[in-house]
Amino acid sequence: MSQKALIALGLSTSHLVDWAPDVRLDPAARDAFSALTHRAANAGFSLRIASGFRDYDRQMQIINGKWDGRRPVSDAQGVALCRPSQPDEDWLHSILRYSALPGTSRHHWGTDLDIWDAAAVDADYTLRLDPGEYSPGGVFSDMTLWLDEQIAADNAEGFHKPYAADRGGVAPEAWHISYRPGADSYLSEIAAERLLPLWRGEPDPLGNMHEPLTMLHVVEPRIEALLNQYVSTQ
Repeated sequence: MSQKALIALGLSTSHLVDWAPDVRLDPAARDAFSALTHRAANAGFSLRIASGFRDYDRQMQIINGKWDGRRPVSDAQGVALCRPSQPDEDWLHSILRYSALPGTSRHHWGTDLDIWDAAAVDADYTLRLDPGEYSPGGVFSDMTLWLDEQIAADNAEGFHKPYAADRGGVAPEAWHISYRPGADSYLSEIAAERLLPLWRGEPDPLGNMHEPLTMLHVVEPRIEALLNQYVSTQ
Protein backbone atom coordinates (compact mmCIF):
# COMPACT_ATOMS: atom_id res chain seq x y z
CA MET A 1 0.00 0.00 0.00
CA SER A 2 1.33 3.44 -0.91
CA GLN A 3 2.20 6.11 1.64
CA LYS A 4 -0.66 8.22 0.33
CA ALA A 5 -3.10 5.37 0.97
CA LEU A 6 -1.75 4.92 4.52
CA ILE A 7 -2.31 8.61 5.17
CA ALA A 8 -5.79 8.50 3.64
CA LEU A 9 -6.81 5.68 5.99
CA GLY A 10 -5.38 7.34 9.10
CA LEU A 11 -2.59 4.77 9.49
CA SER A 12 0.39 7.13 9.15
CA THR A 13 1.54 10.22 11.06
CA SER A 14 4.86 10.68 9.23
CA HIS A 15 3.55 13.66 7.25
CA LEU A 16 2.37 15.72 10.23
CA VAL A 17 3.79 18.68 12.13
CA ASP A 18 2.71 20.19 15.43
CA TRP A 19 0.44 23.22 15.54
CA ALA A 20 -0.40 23.24 19.25
CA PRO A 21 -0.48 20.66 22.06
CA ASP A 22 -2.58 17.71 20.82
CA VAL A 23 -3.11 19.36 17.40
CA ARG A 24 -1.15 18.09 14.40
CA LEU A 25 -1.53 19.20 10.78
CA ASP A 26 -0.24 18.62 7.29
CA PRO A 27 2.62 21.15 6.80
CA ALA A 28 0.99 22.93 3.86
CA ALA A 29 -2.33 23.10 5.71
CA ARG A 30 -0.51 24.49 8.76
CA ASP A 31 1.08 27.27 6.69
CA ALA A 32 -2.22 28.09 5.00
CA PHE A 33 -4.08 28.16 8.30
CA SER A 34 -1.41 30.39 9.81
CA ALA A 35 -1.97 32.87 6.99
CA LEU A 36 -5.72 32.62 7.45
CA THR A 37 -5.47 33.29 11.19
CA HIS A 38 -3.46 36.44 10.56
CA ARG A 39 -6.04 37.72 8.11
CA ALA A 40 -8.84 36.79 10.50
CA ALA A 41 -7.09 38.67 13.32
CA ASN A 42 -7.06 41.81 11.19
CA ALA A 43 -10.84 41.39 10.86
CA GLY A 44 -11.28 41.00 14.63
CA PHE A 45 -11.41 37.19 14.91
CA SER A 46 -9.16 34.81 16.83
CA LEU A 47 -9.33 31.48 15.03
CA ARG A 48 -8.63 28.38 17.09
CA ILE A 49 -8.54 24.68 16.22
CA ALA A 50 -10.79 22.37 18.20
CA SER A 51 -9.72 19.27 16.27
CA GLY A 52 -7.08 18.58 13.62
CA PHE A 53 -5.56 15.18 12.83
CA ARG A 54 -7.32 12.12 14.25
CA ASP A 55 -5.92 8.66 13.58
CA TYR A 56 -7.66 5.43 12.58
CA ASP A 57 -7.69 3.95 16.09
CA ARG A 58 -9.19 7.06 17.66
CA GLN A 59 -11.93 7.11 15.03
CA MET A 60 -12.63 3.43 15.69
CA GLN A 61 -13.04 4.13 19.40
CA ILE A 62 -15.55 6.87 18.64
CA ILE A 63 -17.59 4.79 16.20
CA ASN A 64 -17.64 1.60 18.28
CA GLY A 65 -18.54 3.62 21.35
CA LYS A 66 -21.51 5.15 19.59
CA TRP A 67 -22.68 1.83 18.18
CA ASP A 68 -22.50 0.14 21.57
CA GLY A 69 -24.17 3.00 23.42
CA ARG A 70 -21.07 4.04 25.38
CA ARG A 71 -21.04 7.40 23.60
CA PRO A 72 -24.08 9.59 22.94
CA VAL A 73 -25.70 9.86 19.51
CA SER A 74 -27.80 12.96 18.89
CA ASP A 75 -30.07 14.32 16.18
CA ALA A 76 -29.74 17.67 14.35
CA GLN A 77 -31.27 19.51 17.33
CA GLY A 78 -28.78 17.97 19.75
CA VAL A 79 -31.39 15.67 21.30
CA ALA A 80 -29.96 12.34 22.43
CA LEU A 81 -31.32 9.37 20.50
CA CYS A 82 -32.34 6.10 22.12
CA ARG A 83 -30.63 3.00 20.70
CA PRO A 84 -33.39 0.44 21.47
CA SER A 85 -35.89 2.50 19.50
CA GLN A 86 -33.97 2.23 16.20
CA PRO A 87 -33.28 -0.73 13.90
CA ASP A 88 -29.61 -1.39 13.16
CA GLU A 89 -29.59 0.33 9.77
CA ASP A 90 -31.33 3.45 11.11
CA TRP A 91 -28.90 3.59 14.03
CA LEU A 92 -25.99 3.30 11.60
CA HIS A 93 -27.20 6.28 9.57
CA SER A 94 -27.83 8.29 12.75
CA ILE A 95 -24.16 7.78 13.65
CA LEU A 96 -22.74 8.44 10.18
CA ARG A 97 -24.51 11.78 9.89
CA TYR A 98 -22.02 13.14 12.42
CA SER A 99 -19.14 10.64 12.72
CA ALA A 100 -17.14 8.97 9.95
CA LEU A 101 -16.31 5.31 9.70
CA PRO A 102 -12.66 4.68 10.61
CA GLY A 103 -10.49 4.94 7.54
CA THR A 104 -12.87 7.42 5.88
CA SER A 105 -12.59 10.49 8.12
CA ARG A 106 -11.17 13.64 6.55
CA HIS A 107 -9.49 14.27 9.90
CA HIS A 108 -7.09 11.41 9.08
CA TRP A 109 -5.27 13.59 6.57
CA GLY A 110 -4.14 16.57 8.65
CA THR A 111 -5.76 18.87 6.09
CA ASP A 112 -9.12 19.25 7.84
CA LEU A 113 -9.87 21.30 10.93
CA ASP A 114 -12.76 22.12 13.25
CA ILE A 115 -12.46 25.81 14.12
CA TRP A 116 -13.95 28.42 16.45
CA ASP A 117 -13.44 32.07 17.39
CA ALA A 118 -11.82 32.63 20.78
CA ALA A 119 -12.47 36.40 20.51
CA ALA A 120 -16.22 35.82 20.58
CA VAL A 121 -16.45 34.03 23.93
CA ASP A 122 -15.10 34.11 27.47
CA ALA A 123 -12.06 32.03 28.38
CA ASP A 124 -14.19 29.51 30.28
CA TYR A 125 -16.63 28.96 27.41
CA THR A 126 -17.51 25.31 26.78
CA LEU A 127 -17.28 24.66 23.06
CA ARG A 128 -20.04 22.42 21.67
CA LEU A 129 -19.45 22.47 17.91
CA ASP A 130 -23.17 22.55 17.17
CA PRO A 131 -25.07 24.42 14.44
CA GLY A 132 -26.54 26.96 16.84
CA GLU A 133 -23.12 28.38 17.68
CA TYR A 134 -22.39 29.13 14.01
CA SER A 135 -25.87 30.11 12.78
CA PRO A 136 -27.15 33.73 12.67
CA GLY A 137 -27.32 34.95 16.23
CA GLY A 138 -24.87 32.34 17.49
CA VAL A 139 -21.62 33.21 19.22
CA PHE A 140 -19.54 32.39 16.13
CA SER A 141 -21.94 33.77 13.51
CA ASP A 142 -19.80 36.81 12.66
CA MET A 143 -16.72 34.66 12.13
CA THR A 144 -18.77 32.25 10.03
CA LEU A 145 -20.09 35.05 7.82
CA TRP A 146 -16.61 36.48 7.32
CA LEU A 147 -15.08 33.10 6.47
CA ASP A 148 -17.91 32.12 4.14
CA GLU A 149 -17.39 35.38 2.25
CA GLN A 150 -13.67 34.61 1.91
CA ILE A 151 -14.41 31.09 0.66
CA ALA A 152 -17.00 32.34 -1.84
CA ALA A 153 -14.41 34.77 -3.20
CA ASP A 154 -11.75 32.01 -3.37
CA ASN A 155 -9.78 34.08 -0.90
CA ALA A 156 -9.49 31.69 2.07
CA GLU A 157 -5.89 30.47 1.60
CA GLY A 158 -7.11 27.28 -0.10
CA PHE A 159 -9.68 26.33 2.54
CA HIS A 160 -13.29 25.42 1.82
CA LYS A 161 -16.16 23.78 3.70
CA PRO A 162 -16.79 20.23 2.45
CA TYR A 163 -19.93 19.95 4.58
CA ALA A 164 -21.42 23.37 3.84
CA ALA A 165 -24.63 21.87 2.41
CA ASP A 166 -26.76 18.85 3.23
CA ARG A 167 -26.35 16.35 0.37
CA GLY A 168 -28.02 13.51 2.23
CA GLY A 169 -24.81 12.22 3.76
CA VAL A 170 -22.80 14.01 6.44
CA ALA A 171 -24.80 16.72 8.18
CA PRO A 172 -23.74 20.33 7.54
CA GLU A 173 -20.78 21.37 9.70
CA ALA A 174 -20.09 25.10 9.61
CA TRP A 175 -17.01 24.58 11.79
CA HIS A 176 -15.27 22.09 9.49
CA ILE A 177 -12.81 23.52 6.98
CA SER A 178 -10.55 21.62 4.60
CA TYR A 179 -7.34 22.61 2.86
CA ARG A 180 -8.40 21.62 -0.65
CA PRO A 181 -4.94 21.47 -2.34
CA GLY A 182 -3.91 18.72 0.07
CA ALA A 183 -7.22 17.01 0.81
CA ASP A 184 -8.55 16.32 -2.67
CA SER A 185 -5.84 13.80 -3.51
CA TYR A 186 -6.79 11.46 -0.66
CA LEU A 187 -10.41 10.74 -1.51
CA SER A 188 -9.56 8.36 -4.35
CA GLU A 189 -7.46 6.24 -1.96
CA ILE A 190 -10.48 5.23 0.13
CA ALA A 191 -11.83 1.92 -1.15
CA ALA A 192 -13.80 -1.03 0.22
CA GLU A 193 -11.02 -3.52 -0.46
CA ARG A 194 -8.68 -1.53 1.79
CA LEU A 195 -11.20 -0.87 4.55
CA LEU A 196 -12.80 -4.28 5.05
CA PRO A 197 -9.64 -6.13 6.19
CA LEU A 198 -8.97 -3.38 8.72
CA TRP A 199 -12.55 -3.44 9.98
CA ARG A 200 -12.29 -7.23 10.42
CA GLY A 201 -9.29 -6.72 12.69
CA GLU A 202 -6.67 -8.05 10.27
CA PRO A 203 -3.13 -6.57 10.43
CA ASP A 204 -2.65 -3.37 8.47
CA PRO A 205 0.10 -3.13 5.79
CA LEU A 206 2.57 -2.07 8.49
CA GLY A 207 1.76 -5.15 10.58
CA ASN A 208 -0.18 -3.28 13.25
CA MET A 209 -3.37 -4.70 14.75
CA HIS A 210 -6.52 -2.64 15.25
CA GLU A 211 -9.82 -3.00 17.06
CA PRO A 212 -12.49 -4.59 14.82
CA LEU A 213 -15.53 -2.61 13.74
CA THR A 214 -18.43 -3.69 15.94
CA MET A 215 -21.06 -2.78 13.34
CA LEU A 216 -19.32 -4.63 10.50
CA HIS A 217 -22.24 -7.02 9.98
CA VAL A 218 -24.43 -4.01 9.16
CA VAL A 219 -21.84 -2.05 7.19
CA GLU A 220 -20.31 -4.74 4.97
CA PRO A 221 -23.42 -5.57 2.88
CA ARG A 222 -23.94 -1.83 2.26
CA ILE A 223 -20.36 -0.65 1.97
CA GLU A 224 -20.38 0.70 -1.58
CA ALA A 225 -23.62 2.63 -1.00
CA LEU A 226 -22.30 3.99 2.30
CA LEU A 227 -19.03 5.14 0.73
CA ASN A 228 -20.95 6.85 -2.03
CA GLN A 229 -23.34 8.56 0.39
CA TYR A 230 -20.93 9.60 3.13
CA VAL A 231 -17.51 9.85 1.48
CA SER A 232 -17.16 10.21 -2.28
CA THR A 233 -20.05 12.63 -2.85
CA GLN A 234 -19.31 14.90 0.14
